[in-house]
Amino acid sequence: MKRTIIPLTLLTALAGCTSMSPEECKTANWYQVGYQDGLNGHNPNIINNYAEDCVEAGISADRAEWQQGFDHGTIIYCSPDNGYSVGAEGREYYGVCSSNLFLENYQLGRQEYERKQRIEELDRQIADIDFQLNNKPDKDTKKYLEEKRRMLVRERSDLLTPTYNFNLRF
Repeated sequence: MKRTIIPLTLLTALAGCTSMSPEECKTANWYQVGYQDGLNGHNPNIINNYAEDCVEAGISADRAEWQQGFDHGTIIYCSPDNGYSVGAEGREYYGVCSSNLFLENYQLGRQEYERKQRIEELDRQIADIDFQLNNKPDKDTKKYLEEKRRMLVRERSDLLTPTYNFNLRF
Protein backbone atom coordinates (compact mmCIF):
# COMPACT_ATOMS: atom_id res chain seq x y z
CA MET A 1 0.00 0.00 0.00
CA LYS A 2 2.78 2.44 0.94
CA ARG A 3 4.57 1.72 -2.34
CA THR A 4 1.63 3.05 -4.35
CA ILE A 5 0.95 6.03 -2.11
CA ILE A 6 4.47 7.48 -2.27
CA PRO A 7 4.74 7.64 -6.09
CA LEU A 8 1.17 8.95 -6.33
CA THR A 9 1.95 11.67 -3.78
CA LEU A 10 5.15 12.58 -5.61
CA LEU A 11 3.35 12.74 -8.95
CA THR A 12 0.64 14.97 -7.48
CA ALA A 13 3.24 17.29 -5.96
CA LEU A 14 5.12 17.57 -9.26
CA ALA A 15 1.93 18.23 -11.20
CA GLY A 16 1.15 21.13 -8.85
CA CYS A 17 4.48 22.86 -9.51
CA THR A 18 4.19 26.07 -11.47
CA SER A 19 6.70 28.79 -12.04
CA MET A 20 4.09 31.53 -11.64
CA SER A 21 0.68 31.51 -9.96
CA PRO A 22 -2.42 33.02 -11.61
CA GLU A 23 -2.29 35.90 -9.12
CA GLU A 24 1.37 36.56 -9.93
CA CYS A 25 0.50 36.55 -13.64
CA LYS A 26 -2.18 39.19 -13.10
CA THR A 27 0.08 41.54 -11.16
CA ALA A 28 3.45 40.82 -12.83
CA ASN A 29 5.75 43.66 -13.75
CA TRP A 30 7.33 41.77 -16.65
CA TYR A 31 10.37 44.03 -16.81
CA GLN A 32 11.06 43.39 -13.10
CA VAL A 33 10.48 39.63 -13.45
CA GLY A 34 12.95 39.52 -16.35
CA TYR A 35 15.42 41.71 -14.49
CA GLN A 36 15.40 39.36 -11.47
CA ASP A 37 15.76 36.33 -13.74
CA GLY A 38 18.73 37.93 -15.50
CA LEU A 39 20.27 39.08 -12.23
CA ASN A 40 20.08 35.50 -10.94
CA GLY A 41 21.41 33.98 -14.16
CA HIS A 42 18.30 31.90 -14.74
CA ASN A 43 17.75 29.91 -17.89
CA PRO A 44 16.39 32.34 -20.51
CA ASN A 45 13.79 29.74 -21.48
CA ILE A 46 12.02 30.33 -18.18
CA ILE A 47 9.82 32.90 -19.96
CA ASN A 48 8.19 29.97 -21.78
CA ASN A 49 7.18 28.49 -18.42
CA TYR A 50 5.72 31.83 -17.34
CA ALA A 51 3.83 32.13 -20.62
CA GLU A 52 2.34 28.63 -20.20
CA ASP A 53 1.32 29.32 -16.60
CA CYS A 54 -0.20 32.67 -17.43
CA VAL A 55 -2.17 31.35 -20.43
CA GLU A 56 -3.92 29.04 -17.97
CA ALA A 57 -4.86 32.17 -15.99
CA GLY A 58 -6.03 33.98 -19.15
CA ILE A 59 -3.05 36.39 -19.06
CA SER A 60 -0.48 36.96 -21.77
CA ALA A 61 3.16 37.27 -20.68
CA ASP A 62 4.82 40.42 -22.02
CA ARG A 63 7.87 38.79 -23.57
CA ALA A 64 9.35 42.07 -24.85
CA GLU A 65 9.26 43.69 -21.39
CA TRP A 66 10.61 40.52 -19.79
CA GLN A 67 13.46 40.33 -22.34
CA GLN A 68 14.43 43.95 -21.75
CA GLY A 69 14.57 43.36 -17.98
CA PHE A 70 16.43 40.08 -18.47
CA ASP A 71 19.05 41.78 -20.65
CA HIS A 72 19.60 44.50 -18.02
CA GLY A 73 19.81 41.96 -15.20
CA THR A 74 22.38 39.85 -17.01
CA ILE A 75 24.68 42.86 -17.33
CA ILE A 76 25.18 42.71 -13.57
CA TYR A 77 25.13 38.92 -13.40
CA CYS A 78 27.85 38.68 -16.07
CA SER A 79 30.42 40.69 -14.11
CA PRO A 80 33.75 38.82 -13.87
CA ASP A 81 33.67 38.75 -10.06
CA ASN A 82 30.23 37.17 -10.12
CA GLY A 83 31.52 34.49 -12.49
CA TYR A 84 33.79 33.18 -9.77
CA SER A 85 31.01 33.32 -7.17
CA VAL A 86 28.54 31.45 -9.39
CA GLY A 87 31.09 28.71 -10.04
CA ALA A 88 32.28 28.47 -6.43
CA GLU A 89 28.68 28.08 -5.23
CA GLY A 90 28.16 25.22 -7.68
CA ARG A 91 25.31 27.04 -9.39
CA GLU A 92 24.18 26.10 -12.87
CA TYR A 93 25.35 28.38 -15.68
CA TYR A 94 23.04 28.74 -18.68
CA GLY A 95 25.39 30.44 -21.15
CA VAL A 96 23.86 33.91 -20.84
CA CYS A 97 27.17 35.81 -20.69
CA SER A 98 29.41 36.80 -23.56
CA SER A 99 32.27 37.99 -21.32
CA ASN A 100 35.31 35.73 -21.61
CA LEU A 101 36.53 36.92 -18.23
CA PHE A 102 33.21 35.88 -16.65
CA LEU A 103 33.60 32.43 -18.20
CA GLU A 104 37.24 32.07 -17.11
CA ASN A 105 36.36 33.08 -13.56
CA TYR A 106 33.32 30.80 -13.58
CA GLN A 107 35.61 27.90 -14.50
CA LEU A 108 38.03 28.81 -11.69
CA GLY A 109 35.13 29.03 -9.22
CA ARG A 110 33.70 25.75 -10.48
CA GLN A 111 37.08 24.07 -9.97
CA GLU A 112 37.09 25.37 -6.39
CA TYR A 113 33.56 24.03 -5.86
CA GLU A 114 34.51 20.61 -7.22
CA ARG A 115 37.67 20.58 -5.07
CA LYS A 116 35.58 21.24 -1.94
CA GLN A 117 33.06 18.59 -2.96
CA ARG A 118 35.87 16.07 -3.39
CA ILE A 119 37.34 16.96 0.03
CA GLU A 120 33.92 16.36 1.62
CA GLU A 121 33.66 13.00 -0.15
CA LEU A 122 37.17 12.05 1.01
CA ASP A 123 36.25 13.03 4.58
CA ARG A 124 33.21 10.71 4.41
CA GLN A 125 35.30 7.85 3.02
CA ILE A 126 38.00 8.31 5.67
CA ALA A 127 35.38 8.40 8.43
CA ASP A 128 33.84 5.20 7.05
CA ILE A 129 37.25 3.49 7.04
CA ASP A 130 37.91 4.69 10.60
CA PHE A 131 34.59 3.19 11.64
CA GLN A 132 35.51 -0.11 10.00
CA LEU A 133 38.96 -0.09 11.64
CA ASN A 134 37.39 0.53 15.06
CA ASN A 135 35.40 -2.69 14.60
CA LYS A 136 38.65 -4.69 14.72
CA PRO A 137 38.71 -6.30 11.28
CA ASP A 138 40.86 -9.33 10.46
CA LYS A 139 44.55 -8.78 9.65
CA ASP A 140 44.21 -8.68 5.83
CA THR A 141 41.19 -6.39 5.90
CA LYS A 142 42.93 -4.09 8.37
CA LYS A 143 45.99 -3.85 6.13
CA TYR A 144 43.82 -3.09 3.08
CA LEU A 145 41.81 -0.43 4.96
CA GLU A 146 44.93 1.24 6.34
CA GLU A 147 46.48 1.44 2.86
CA LYS A 148 43.29 2.81 1.37
CA ARG A 149 43.06 5.36 4.17
CA ARG A 150 46.66 6.49 3.54
CA MET A 151 45.86 7.02 -0.15
CA LEU A 152 42.73 9.01 0.67
CA VAL A 153 44.56 11.15 3.24
CA ARG A 154 47.32 11.82 0.69
CA GLU A 155 44.77 12.91 -1.92
CA ARG A 156 43.00 15.10 0.65
CA SER A 157 46.32 16.70 1.63
CA ASP A 158 47.11 17.42 -2.03
CA LEU A 159 43.72 19.09 -2.46
CA LEU A 160 44.30 21.25 0.62
CA THR A 161 47.66 22.49 -0.68
CA PRO A 162 46.94 25.93 -2.13
CA THR A 163 47.49 26.62 -5.80
CA TYR A 164 47.58 30.09 -7.19
CA ASN A 165 46.04 31.26 -10.44
CA PHE A 166 46.55 34.71 -11.85
CA ASN A 167 44.53 36.39 -14.56
CA LEU A 168 46.58 39.32 -15.76
CA ARG A 169 45.46 41.43 -18.69
CA PHE A 170 47.75 43.94 -20.36
